[in-house]
Amino acid sequence: MEQRRYKDIVAFKWGQGAPLAFHARNLEVAEISDDAWNEMSASEPSLAGAFKALTNWESENSPDVKSGKLSVGIRSLTINVTQICNLKCTYCAAGGDGTYGSAQTKINVEKTLPQLKLFLERIPEGGSFNITFLGGEPLLYPEGIQEIGNYVRLMTAGRDITTRFSIVTNGTLFNEKTLSILRQLKANITVSLDGPAEINDKTRPTRNGIGSTSLVVEGLKLLETCRSDLGSLTLHGVFNRENLEIAKAYEFFQSLNADRYEFTYSVEENDDASNKLYVEQMNDIAAKAYALGGESELRKITLFNQYFNALDNQQQTENFCGSGKSFLVMDAKNNLFTCPWEVGNKEEKVGENTNVDFARMENESAPLIEKNNCQNCWARFMCGGGCMFIHKKGTGSKHQKDGQFCYRTRSLLGTTFIYYKLSRASC
Repeated sequence: MEQRRYKDIVAFKWGQGAPLAFHARNLEVAEISDDAWNEMSASEPSLAGAFKALTNWESENSPDVKSGKLSVGIRSLTINVTQICNLKCTYCAAGGDGTYGSAQTKINVEKTLPQLKLFLERIPEGGSFNITFLGGEPLLYPEGIQEIGNYVRLMTAGRDITTRFSIVTNGTLFNEKTLSILRQLKANITVSLDGPAEINDKTRPTRNGIGSTSLVVEGLKLLETCRSDLGSLTLHGVFNRENLEIAKAYEFFQSLNADRYEFTYSVEENDDASNKLYVEQMNDIAAKAYALGGESELRKITLFNQYFNALDNQQQTENFCGSGKSFLVMDAKNNLFTCPWEVGNKEEKVGENTNVDFARMENESAPLIEKNNCQNCWARFMCGGGCMFIHKKGTGSKHQKDGQFCYRTRSLLGTTFIYYKLSRASC
C-alpha cells in the first residue's frame, strides 16, 4: 500500500481503487481524487483545483471532534486477587509463573476494602468505576472476588455511579461456584487462549506440563449455560516469534461462540521479522472476517472495533491508557502500581494500603502524545502515544517510542481505514 502525506492529511492507495485519505485531527476518512493524490507528491503543488480542496479540508477543525484529554482521578482499578497460578505459560510476563516474582496466595480483603472506599468516595455522581480481577489466576480465590464485589455494590447503592466488573482468567476453573459469583457481578469475562490444542497446549501448559486446552473448552461449555446472566465473553490470545499462528487461532475462536476476539502481540517481544509477520497475519484475519460477515464480523476483533468506535464518534485519544492517571493496579499485597506489567517495580509504585500519592498523578497529567513527542504523527489521536511499558521494553524509556509498536499501529490503522470506507459505502 502506497502512502503520501500533506500536513495532517495522510492518504493511501492500493490496487486500482480511489485513494483514501485520513484527517488526523478530525478523525475523518474520505476518498480523494487521483489529481489530489498526484499533487501530494509534486515538488511544487498547485494551489488550485484538487489540491486546493485538500488544503481546505486539512485546515478545517470539525466541531464534532471530541477531546481526548484525560482528567486525573482513578476510575479503573485492576486487582491481583492472587499472585499464584495453576498454569505455567511459556511467555508469562508476570514473573514467569504468575507471581510477579512474589508469590501471594490471596489478597488481604480486610486491607482492600478501605482502599476501595478511598477511591469510591472520590467518584462523582454520574461517574463510573471499573474493577478488573487479575492474577496469577484470580479464580483460585473466588471468595475474595465475591467479597470485593459485594462491598463495591454496597458502597455505590443509592448513588448515581455505574459499576462494572471484569475478570481475566485462564478459563480452567469455571464451575458452579465460580460461575455463580461471576453471575452475581454480571462480569465481563476474558479467557486467555492462544489457539487450538496443538498450539495452546504448548504455550499454556499446566504446572505439571499437561496441556490446558481441554479444560478451557469444557469450562466454556459450562459458561455457555449461563451466558445470559453474564457480561461479554472475550477470547484473548498472545503472540510472539514462537507462535504467530493467528489465522489458526481466529478459526478456533470462531467455534467457541465468543463476543470478541483479541490478538495481542506480546509485550515482551521485540523482533522485527515477527512484528511484520504479526501485521500480515492480522491483515489476513481482517480479510477473512470481512468476507465472512462484513463490518459486524470484523468488529468482533477488538482492535478494529476500537478503531471503528473512534472514527464513528470522532473521539480523540491523547493517552494510550489511563496508567497512573485514571487507572491503577493493586497487587496481592495491597501495593498500588501504575500498570499491570509494572507490579513489583518500585519506580512505578504510587501507594500502599490507603496511602496514595495523588500528587504524583496530578504531576503526570500531561497527555502521552506530548510526553512521547508524538505531536507530528498522523496516528497520534488514534494511538494516544502508545504503551509506555512496550516503549520501555524496546527503547529503555517509557517516553521514547518503540519503532515496532509504531509500525504495528500505523499499519493496522491503514487496514482499518480501508474496511471503514468499505463498510460506510455499503450502508
